[in-house]
Amino acid sequence: MKPNSLYAQLELIPEPLERSGQSDYAIGRVWAQARAYLRPTVSRLVAYLCGSSGLSVTVKRDRHGQTAFVVYDPVSQQRHTFSSEQELRVWADQRYYQ
Repeated sequence: MKPNSLYAQLELIPEPLERSGQSDYAIGRVWAQARAYLRPTVSRLVAYLCGSSGLSVTVKRDRHGQTAFVVYDPVSQQRHTFSSEQELRVWADQRYYQ
C-alpha cells in the first residue's frame, strides 16, 4: 500500500462520538451551572477578604420600648449609639463629608 493511499484512508475515518458537538454543549452547560453555583460564594469570599467601608446599622429596643441605633464604623473600628434615626443621619453625613 502506498503511503498516500493510507493517508487518504485515515482521512476518511469518522470522528468518535465523544468529540462531537454534543459533548461540547454538555460541558458548556455543566460549566455554566458551576459558575452560577459558585458566583455567590466567590462574591462573599471577596467581600470578606477585601472588607467594607460601609456602615453597619443595628436597631435595638430595650425592655422599656426605647429604640437605639447602634452603628459600627469599620474605618475607625468604633461603635456609636444614637437614640434617633435623625441623630444617626446627621452623624453619618458629618462622617462622610469630613
